Amino acid sequence: RLEKEKDHVEGFSPEVAWVTKSGDGTLAKPIAIRPTSETIMYPSFSDWIKSHRDLPLKLNQWSNVVRWEFKDPTPFLRTREFLWQEGHTAHVSHEDADVMVMQ
Repeated sequence: RLEKEKDHVEGFSPEVAWVTKSGDGTLAKPIAIRPTSETIMYPSFSDWIKSHRDLPLKLNQWSNVVRWEFKDPTPFLRTREFLWQEGHTAHVSHEDADVMVMQ
């Protein structure tokens, strides 16, 4: 799953923050601070959903995200680090998903 995330992060490469130092020392390998959490969620669904009885699955996720965005952030006013809320759902049918959205 981390390999999938590596490919996804490439699309964010201008905005990825890299940690290169720890205290007074330089890290042997730079560490990327995740700019998004999308890639971990949907592959995890296959671990959590084993039958139609497990549906609907509705998740509300809050995560800290760091992006080095230099383009105009309008209409959002953002700092480099922000708290991001995401909703992730899986349903038996498209119609079931539509009903949930309209609630």
